[in-house]
Amino acid sequence: MIVTIDSGSTYNPAPTLRLFVQSAPPPSNEDITEIPAEAATTFNAAGEKQVILPTTEVDIGKKGKDLSHEEGLGELVKPVGAVNGANGNHSLPQQPRIDGEKSGKYTEGNAQRLHQERGYTFWRFNIEIELQSREQRIAYKINNGPAVGFYVPAVDQTMNIMFHSCNGFSASVNPDEFNGPDPLWRDVMRAHVKKPYHVMLGGGDQLYNDCVMTQTTHFKEWLTINKTSNKRRAEFTKEMKEELEVFYLERYAMWFSQGLFGVANGQIPMINIWDDHDIIDGFGSYNPKFNSCPVFAGLGNVAFKYYMLFQQQTLVDEGENEEPSWLLGSQPGPYITEHSRSNFMFLGRRVAFLGLDCRTERTRELLVGDKTYSRVFQRLEQEIISGQTRHLIVLLGVPIAYPRLVWLENILTSSVMHPLTYLGALSHGTLNGFLNKFDGSVELVDGKWMMTCLVIK
Repeated sequence: MIVTIDSGSTYNPAPTLRLFVQSAPPPSNEDITEIPAEAATTFNAAGEKQVILPTTEVDIGKKGKDLSHEEGLGELVKPVGAVNGANGNHSLPQQPRIDGEKSGKYTEGNAQRLHQERGYTFWRFNIEIELQSREQRIAYKINNGPAVGFYVPAVDQTMNIMFHSCNGFSASVNPDEFNGPDPLWRDVMRAHVKKPYHVMLGGGDQLYNDCVMTQTTHFKEWLTINKTSNKRRAEFTKEMKEELEVFYLERYAMWFSQGLFGVANGQIPMINIWDDHDIIDGFGSYNPKFNSCPVFAGLGNVAFKYYMLFQQQTLVDEGENEEPSWLLGSQPGPYITEHSRSNFMFLGRRVAFLGLDCRTERTRELLVGDKTYSRVFQRLEQEIISGQTRHLIVLLGVPIAYPRLVWLENILTSSVMHPLTYLGALSHGTLNGFLNKFDGSVELVDGKWMMTCLVIK
């Protein structure tokens, strides 16, 4: 999917995508050591290997500045034969390549106009690639621009999988102290050069939208209302909805296009589930009366729209008939009035993947409803092939097994705590961190991430 700015674009004809095989043998371990830490590899239009370097010099050993929002961080600046490494100039050997474009073996297709709003147009390319007896690097060009590529496995090969989650920082953390998320993605892209990833699994919090609390006007004013009952009764106005839509649109457009995360998005296919920070910290786990109030529930529904557009490259109304990998919940969620969106697919003949949506139906007492669980297990029984499917990867937002803390939750939410929460409201921040910032109740720790691999016998 690409997102274009209408004011600087022409759409006659619609954007075109050219696909072709353009491969080179993977570099050796010796070659990898010659590539600077901030580099990632691609190929130019002539089929020559290039590296991606940030345009700003970075010493990631020093605490300085979050560079993930810098413009031009993913520009192609130098061919591999002229890389200035930490120890001087290095030349990597040129290796034989296959180039389908030069051979006239390529396919082209026009984009589908998926969505348009606020001066932006979303375009989706639907592609199918036939797997061969060996791994392939598939290059693509948009409107005859520079070639970028991704890898697909051999027909009998299990995908090389990368998993990530929590790709951002909580509001209380200064990203400059860690140079933002780019050091992580430098490591990812270096590993991708050595042994290409066929897919990356996003386990939720692919971006942190908590700054909606500080980078808005109407929603920020709503947060300052002291009396929780007044917050609950407040109207979700057209102005507030418009403000939040602009926020999530621009936040996604920035986060998914800049920094080395943006580079990775263009070179490694993604499968995502979501969690609270893709919406706002803790969404779904607060007191039901508060979480269902017009403003907070309204924010959740806006966040769902842009999660679907950017992380799933589709619209809210797409169903299982249009996209077989969807596994929809049995009924709309309690606050987000849409069906939950779990994923089921195969990552090779022997490996099945289930990404469980533990946020759309989330309440303080519930992660996924019983009827939705029934749909999940029915799907697994239908899809898993006895004797062929060897592993099921389950990705979800909470551990499968963890100590029961119901007794602690009961204490923290009981009337015993009312005097303390009252004092917290009067303290104007003295108990900051103990009481949550929304309804003033005791902050409960939300679920963390876990990925498990189960052997299917």
